Amino acid sequence: MAKLNKRTKKFVKNKLDQTIQQRRDAKKKLKYVQKKGKRGEEAQEPDEVDAASEPEAVANEGTAASRMGVDEFLRGGFREGMEEAEEDEDEEREGGDHHDDVEDDDDLDEVDDLEDEEAHAQDLAKLAETDPEFYKYLQENDQDLLHFGQDNGNDEEDEEEAEDASAKMNAGDGSEDESERILTMDMLRQWQKGLLRHRSPRALRRLLLAFRAALDSGESHGAGRGDETSAKGYQVQDSRVFSKLIVTTLKYMPMVMESHVPYKKGADGHFKVPTNTPKWQVLYRPVRSYFLSVVKLLRTLPEPDMVYIALNESAKMVPYLHHDRRVTRDYVRALLEQWTSGTDENRLAAFSCLYVTTASALDEEMVDFCLKSTYHALIRHTKITKPHTLEQIALMKNTACELFTLHPDASYQQAFGFIRQLAISLRNCLKLKTQEQFQTVLNWPYLHCLDFWSLVLARTCHVDREQGTPSHMRPLIYPLVQVALGVGRLVPMARYFPLRLHVIQSMLRLIQSTHVYIPLAPLIIEVFESPEFQRRGKGATLKPLDLATTFRAPAAYVRTRIYADQLAEEFVYVLQEFLATQARHIAYPELIIPMTVQLRRSIKTSPNVRLSESLRPLLDKMRQNATWIEQRRSAVEFAPSDQAQVDAFLQHNTDEAPLQQALRLARKVREQKQRLLQTNAHIVEDDEA
Repeated sequence: MAKLNKRTKKFVKNKLDQTIQQRRDAKKKLKYVQKKGKRGEEAQEPDEVDAASEPEAVANEGTAASRMGVDEFLRGGFREGMEEAEEDEDEEREGGDHHDDVEDDDDLDEVDDLEDEEAHAQDLAKLAETDPEFYKYLQENDQDLLHFGQDNGNDEEDEEEAEDASAKMNAGDGSEDESERILTMDMLRQWQKGLLRHRSPRALRRLLLAFRAALDSGESHGAGRGDETSAKGYQVQDSRVFSKLIVTTLKYMPMVMESHVPYKKGADGHFKVPTNTPKWQVLYRPVRSYFLSVVKLLRTLPEPDMVYIALNESAKMVPYLHHDRRVTRDYVRALLEQWTSGTDENRLAAFSCLYVTTASALDEEMVDFCLKSTYHALIRHTKITKPHTLEQIALMKNTACELFTLHPDASYQQAFGFIRQLAISLRNCLKLKTQEQFQTVLNWPYLHCLDFWSLVLARTCHVDREQGTPSHMRPLIYPLVQVALGVGRLVPMARYFPLRLHVIQSMLRLIQSTHVYIPLAPLIIEVFESPEFQRRGKGATLKPLDLATTFRAPAAYVRTRIYADQLAEEFVYVLQEFLATQARHIAYPELIIPMTVQLRRSIKTSPNVRLSESLRPLLDKMRQNATWIEQRRSAVEFAPSDQAQVDAFLQHNTDEAPLQQALRLARKVREQKQRLLQTNAHIVEDDEA
């Protein structure tokens, strides 16, 4: 008799006795049916013939099978029954509670038969050349695996023996289910060898089953806890095995997929995956199972280091993600959870995955979903704006802004809709003037929305201006500016001057990046002419306000000297920033004429010493800057109607204007003062505001 292969030996060991017994029972049933059929043959009605023929046909099949001897059975006649038995075993092992299962062994064996095994063998030298990062990881974490080529035994037989030993340990006295096996380090190493040497889909399937098993039963399980996790198929009882399993699955899955289904990246940023190949049809469900497990891992794993690994490694699998819309949505939601609540390192890693997912989305609907979900996640996490959350909010706004630079058309549609919502809220507030309508505008999320869209427009229009092409987003500047100016003047009370300050700072960013003129001077000078500066402030022992986290000052600060001095310093600084944006414009001398008159009047009428001390040097710099412009425009030979020449005025002159020099020095002094005030500033609580 020829040498039996692995599948035959496994069947003989586990299923042969059961199959023989089943065929003996079928033979007994056949005799009974035939005997009973002879007795009722004469009395059988014509319409009953069809009903009796069906069990007879089944019995005939059993007769043919029962005539087969054991030798003939082992030579190949058992193949059909063995395949059915193994399929039943897989279905029983994996269960029906998980709607996204991986492929059966028979399907995955098709991948092994599609091309020669030796063609896929990657020796370590080639691995070091093609993927040095992964090779370095193996050197640091799997020294034993690097020397697998020195083994003289059969890897598959070693793997079978390891799994059989694990099954015996798990079975104990035979009371446990044979399909549940305890996962050990030896089993993991054997799978690693199969994946590294042959890119074995069979080893990949077992790895994914164990990966899912560990996550299904251990939702709060983490490395170091030692909790037992189990599912149909495998059990994980050691925390070291759990960590090794997670890292192995995350590291090896991209390598195997790249080997069997390599993708290409197009010029449009989309990944082109050969989805019409038999390999993809077989590996599609394992990919789906992988991402579902990764989603659960990101939501349940408490260790930031493991989450960081999951984010980095799953990003390599994004090219295979977009062919399942529902899984893509779940994956994006899990990324946004890490982006809004993880550590800084994990936030950046999650955004990197989100960026790749959005950039490579195959249709507009998925792009819209990514942009809209990111914006909503950002706004939900801006309700609490305190010193300890400012850096996180700034990080989220800056990273989210990058997504809106990927797809100009989709970004324009989303930005248009959200800015329109801001405008509708402001219009209802001005029209109805109820407390509820005012609360929809006077809050931190609304202010962060204005600031975020100013950041998006500044980023997109600045890039397009440098490239010399008109931006898709530029038409949205005007409606955003109108909304911002309306919010700044919504409540002209001294308590809401910090809100006006935030609006002005957002518009200044827009001016600096787009070179669009926004009339901010009236919004600033109105503060100097308010009663807060026209009356002598009363003394108080209050701490200075933390204006970065305040949009409405407590009532106790109104008309106090410390509050007025703080407002004077801040608004004079933003006025200097605004004037510095126009310091090189050819019409600057005429622009500052009305402002100079109003500022001089404020100095004469205001009893606030801090305001006068801040405005006098600013007026002096304004006059110097006007003289500087007049000297350089005296040599021009074009008329004011030549817009191209007007815009190009001083474009090639690299000299700093007097106001720009003063602003650069003022920023250094301001940074030093802010560092000193951070420890002593008063943070406004919700009940105070």
